[in-house]
Parts: sequence; C-alpha cells; structure tokens
Amino acid sequence: MESNKKDFYNYFSQNLIKGFVYLIVLVGLLILFKSYFKTQYDTIEHWVSDDYVLMLVIFLISEVLVGILPPELFMIWSIDDPGNVYTIIVIVMAFLSIGAGWINFAIGKVISTKAFFHRYFNKSLTKYQQRYDQYGAGFIIVAALTPLPYSLISLVTGSMDYPIRKYLIYSSFRILRFVVYGIVIWNLEGVI
Repeated sequence: MESNKKDFYNYFSQNLIKGFVYLIVLVGLLILFKSYFKTQYDTIEHWVSDDYVLMLVIFLISEVLVGILPPELFMIWSIDDPGNVYTIIVIVMAFLSIGAGWINFAIGKVISTKAFFHRYFNKSLTKYQQRYDQYGAGFIIVAALTPLPYSLISLVTGSMDYPIRKYLIYSSFRILRFVVYGIVIWNLEGVI
C-alpha cells in the first residue's frame, strides 16, 4: 500500500514537472515565433482574442477534441486584457474544460458498448487503462492537474461506467490547474 502511494506521488510529480517544462517550451516557442513572424502572430492573436465568444468556442472545441490547442495558449492570447477580464476568461475556460471533460465522459459511456470502441480501446488506450487500474480516482486528479490528455482520460473514465458524481468531484481539480497556470502566465506579461 505504501509503495502504491509512493508510485502515485512519483507519477503525479513527474507529470507536474512535465507540465511546467511544457509551459516553458510553449512560451519559448511563442517568443521565437513572435520575434520572427510578428505580423502573423499579431494577426492570429487578434483574430482569436478580440472576440471572446469566438475564442471560447474554439477553446471548447479544442478541449472536446482532446486538447488540440493547449489551454495556456488561450491564456497567453488574453494576457493583454485588463486583469479582471483576464481572470474571468481563465475562470470560464476552467469551467468549459470541465464541461468538455464531462462531454467526453458521456461519450465514453455511450460508445463503450460498441464493438469498434473495444477494438480501438484495446490497442490505443491500454496505457491509460493500466494507470487507471493502478491509481484509481487519483488518475482523474492527475489528468485534471497536469498535461495528461484530460478529455481522453474523461472518455476512458466514462467508458468504465465510473460514477458521474465522483468523476465531477475529482475533475473539479481542473480549476486549480487553470488558476495556477493563469497566475503564472499573468506574471509573464512583458516577457511574452
């Protein structure tokens, strides 16, 4: 039992470190892109961030589709907004992300009875199933807090007929991730 806890904490801390390394790499790439392609960067940034509804719809679609665009990118694009607007954007993004996870959870429940899902699941999602078996609900928390594909893990969780209430409780840790990353990114203003 003690070894299992230690394994979990090691797994969590490794993914948390990966998350911050990922954030540093993302910021570095954006700085490079912005310095070499300033006009294109400004065009993309203003096209997305000047219309909050469009930005949040793109974010929601990305989150439902297993986080194609990282949430931090949307936070970075909103960094030029006043503090109160930025805070609202980050909070709305956190709840949209949880909602996207819930959508994938529901999809997982529905498609888990289909033969094609089991063929795909057995091949591609086995590593997530193993982590789920190893860490249980803690795996949902790790996915909510780190760069693990939260929506994909939500899909797997739904397919396993996990209780929705417990899933939503553990998924609420996603808010903490958005708050911490939001604060870190806000403090990078001027660097990005």
